[in-house]
Amino acid sequence: MSRAAKHVALAALALLIALGPAGCARTPDKQAAGDPRTEIRALFDTYVEALDRSDSTGVLSAYAPDSQATLAGRERFFRGWEGIGRTTGIGRLAQGQNAYSIDTLQVVPIEGHHALALVVYTVEPSDQDIPAFHTTGTYVLERTAVGWQIVHAHVCPAREM
Repeated sequence: MSRAAKHVALAALALLIALGPAGCARTPDKQAAGDPRTEIRALFDTYVEALDRSDSTGVLSAYAPDSQATLAGRERFFRGWEGIGRTTGIGRLAQGQNAYSIDTLQVVPIEGHHALALVVYTVEPSDQDIPAFHTTGTYVLERTAVGWQIVHAHVCPAREM
């Protein structure tokens, strides 16, 4: 290889090295519109409000239609979209349901359009004879065309200390 050809080859290699990372950088239209933590907090605030209003349609809207969820119910587990609907009564939830509040919410963004949310809820039963208790939820979320939605969830009562 001639000396001129070596210089051209080295210049091309240097150009590839310099431009290579630029091709991997996210362009503004691919970047998330906002802070995922803020958006996910809004999702869970809306979710809890729907639970408190006994609005099963609002509860189900937090879940992607193909989500895989495991919810602990009395004496059994409910799994998948149909299970979510069953635990919320499909249609309007009965009035006088438990009252929910979020104690802690930790959000861990995952590469791409996904995030992990760890939630601890306080549940105040409508039956005054039952003391308040905690429920924990582990959620995998995906940013979809309609916003953040739950694609996988595991929710169960916390073991009280």
